[in-house]
Amino acid sequence: MPQKPDKFVPAMYGGIIMGVLSATPFLSFVNCLCCAGIMFGGFMSVYLYKKTLTEEMGALTSADGMGLGAFAGLFGAVVSTILGGLIFLMFGNVVNEVILEWIRSAGMLGRMPPDQAAQVEQQLATQGFSILSIVFSFILCPLFGLLGGLIGFAVFRKRESKDNQETTTV
Repeated sequence: MPQKPDKFVPAMYGGIIMGVLSATPFLSFVNCLCCAGIMFGGFMSVYLYKKTLTEEMGALTSADGMGLGAFAGLFGAVVSTILGGLIFLMFGNVVNEVILEWIRSAGMLGRMPPDQAAQVEQQLATQGFSILSIVFSFILCPLFGLLGGLIGFAVFRKRESKDNQETTTV
């Protein structure tokens, strides 16, 4: 039986997808839907790995899916940290500036107590790229990447037909 293909390249591509979706301003809002962008990267790593498997190499296993998803999550955390840092250095905190302007134009700050409105403005104006966001990235990306890898396994595994299944009677 030939050895299974290397998982590095599919995990790297899945991580790149994950990192770009997570670090790009406004596109990163897809992660507000249960970290969908991160899980998509893990899912895609399983898809890309499945394309390289042949019949002689054996079937895709749940361990393959979990490993690929978690490995893609590590790559995704690195890519999103680097890309997010570069975007922050080049453009500043674009998303928070847009959110703050939207809150101001909607008149939401006028309905808040003055000290609370000032605190909201200060938080949105000063919050940016932080060590805490990097730590969360290295925790959440592998975790949700693993879930995406399991979903990919469930979708792409080879299913047995009903004719090939054994029936047991109790």
